[in-house]
Amino acid sequence: ILFEHGYLSFIAKNTNHWINETLAANLVGLLLEVIIFLILIAKVSPRDFGLKIEKLRAGLLGTFLFWLAINIVDLCMVHLNHSELTLNNNIFSHSNLVFGEILGQIFGNALLEEILFRGFLLVQIYLCLKKINNKTTRMISAMLISQSIFAAIHIPNRIYSGLVGMEFVYDFIMLLILGVIFALLYILTKNLFFVIGVHSLMNIQIVFWNSNFTYTATLLCVLLLTCLLLCIKRKEFRAQQHQAE
Repeated sequence: ILFEHGYLSFIAKNTNHWINETLAANLVGLLLEVIIFLILIAKVSPRDFGLKIEKLRAGLLGTFLFWLAINIVDLCMVHLNHSELTLNNNIFSHSNLVFGEILGQIFGNALLEEILFRGFLLVQIYLCLKKINNKTTRMISAMLISQSIFAAIHIPNRIYSGLVGMEFVYDFIMLLILGVIFALLYILTKNLFFVIGVHSLMNIQIVFWNSNFTYTATLLCVLLLTCLLLCIKRKEFRAQQHQAE
């Protein structure tokens, strides 16, 4: 409603779109939900919901490498489909709009959602499920519950946008799957800054050329990365078991 009626558009216009509507709206959410509720009222330290300053450099580097991987995979897909390769002039001619969208995700939407649903809610639900002795079952249960809530908070927006029937069901399932993937990335990397970067690049895809495959390339990179990290984690777990024997 805020976006459709342009209640926040004056901020974007007065900042030449470097602070867009997404960033402005989510800064309010960060103030109310994170700073006032979590930090001031609940007395939760930023470190407890994943914002550990020593992880920042690795998170930034990982995000940059992930973005490079998207560009490489996207370029391969363009080449394989024999599509014409043309430069994405928006990066240079409308850089304020392009980078304003990225800032709106990194310091707004993705930041808020990762703090709430991966950094805070996932961990708290895991702690609440202490009666489940098996750690794997406990973690899977925590992921499904927390990410179902993540998907559910999008329902009013989807209804307002006009989604009905199977489109609505498909969108909910996709949000749940994406939430689980982000949760897995956080569990496997223990770096919320990296997950914020991945989340941002999922929402706003930026490559140096015009392409119809960028979202597909981004999704493919996310899935490959998650599978790779799971394989590495499984190998480490087996190595630990072997040493224990």
